[in-house]
Amino acid sequence: MEYKRKIRNAFFLLVFLISWTGFQSCQKSSENSNNNPLLPGPGEIVYTHINCEENGRIAVRIDIPENPRYGESAPVVVIASTWFVDKYNKPNTPFHLEYNTADVGAITISHLWPGKSDPETGISSEGSYDFGGPKSLSALRDVIRFALGLREDTDGKKLDELIGVEPLFDNVGMFASSHAGVVATNVMAYYGEYLTGLKYFVGRENPTMAEMYPLEIGHWDDAHIAQYNPYYNHLNYTPTSIDVEYTHLDWIQNQAFPEGRPLFVVPNGDDYVLNDKGPNINGKRYFSHPLTQALLDNGVFSMQNWPEDVANPDMTGNFWPYRITVHNYGEIGDKLPDLKVLLPFATFDHVQVAKDKPHIRQAYDGFHKTAGLWTRLNCDLAYVKTEIDESATLEDGFPDNDTNTEPGNWYLESESWGFAGKLAGEMTARTIPLAGVAEMADRVKYDHWDPNLDEVLWEP
Repeated sequence: MEYKRKIRNAFFLLVFLISWTGFQSCQKSSENSNNNPLLPGPGEIVYTHINCEENGRIAVRIDIPENPRYGESAPVVVIASTWFVDKYNKPNTPFHLEYNTADVGAITISHLWPGKSDPETGISSEGSYDFGGPKSLSALRDVIRFALGLREDTDGKKLDELIGVEPLFDNVGMFASSHAGVVATNVMAYYGEYLTGLKYFVGRENPTMAEMYPLEIGHWDDAHIAQYNPYYNHLNYTPTSIDVEYTHLDWIQNQAFPEGRPLFVVPNGDDYVLNDKGPNINGKRYFSHPLTQALLDNGVFSMQNWPEDVANPDMTGNFWPYRITVHNYGEIGDKLPDLKVLLPFATFDHVQVAKDKPHIRQAYDGFHKTAGLWTRLNCDLAYVKTEIDESATLEDGFPDNDTNTEPGNWYLESESWGFAGKLAGEMTARTIPLAGVAEMADRVKYDHWDPNLDEVLWEP
């Protein structure tokens, strides 16, 4: 009997231990789940750091959507930061969230470039700033890996352990507006093999070549009237070059332009003077390398009297290769062959004025023709109707372009492939790119890649 009693007691003890272990496991699981009320939830913001070998600690901001797109879960979007405009060209630099994809229910990941501090919170990134160069690219690489769940923060926690909404690591994309799209494109080219799982890229009106940064082929004047460089020849476009004729390049410096500017002399016509936009790096204005070299070749300046605040040919020759995209698309196709791309752009671009939109055309040629990727010019009209205004129509100037198609004549037709500037008083330049993010996240969720959609795939 004593033997049987011991067996019975041992059995009950074993059952108790199994039950207790199961309870502890469930409790731990509950504590670590994305429904944990102790973790930041919808509408909250989380700040953390990740380690980057080339830079040190990189500051990261996580915006949790107030209304997660898919109920208790949400797609994840990395926002690439701009890198040379005045607002972001100072040690104290806010997180770049002019476009916050939390507005369409996505978990938004943004960061500070190396050497930058957020004036609102005081959080900082270590390292030194290199204006979109190799150190910037390595920082963005590791931020994307954090968003993909492939690396932890400096406290050893992954994204899903920091927030109370489930991040969908199988639905991660990247968004970039304007020249931030250059670092976004280049990080995929240089480091795509480390970014496996990145599903899509949405790039709004991104430049592709150095000539586009200082607006050497045209600009909007103060009255928002397009000013065209007559020496830009759109007929000589190629996927990796544009044609600007520099034999008439000179320099103007007078009371109206005390700092001096490049000038294209037009005999018997109005000269084309560059405006004052463009990169100013450590006190020097950077024009494209071809324009800078032409100032020297044309005898406008010698190296002895070169302006102190203008980068010389050696500087521009070293600076620009990391900050253009036209030669890098093939690498993206090789390293991220399943990436999908959406390129939203307006009838009238926010910066570029050339009628043939060479920056959009080169991006399309690069992503689709060179890299072989699924590429769409502007988001589906169904998403414009749902995310912005249900009254939007083709007649209002809102396109519904099929995927993997382009204008037959970019000079004559590209403006009609872009979207109108306003709808119901809303600046669609601010809303349509986000509608494009919503479309791409939904397409990923349902693995639905038809050239056009009759209706939205998910309506929160």
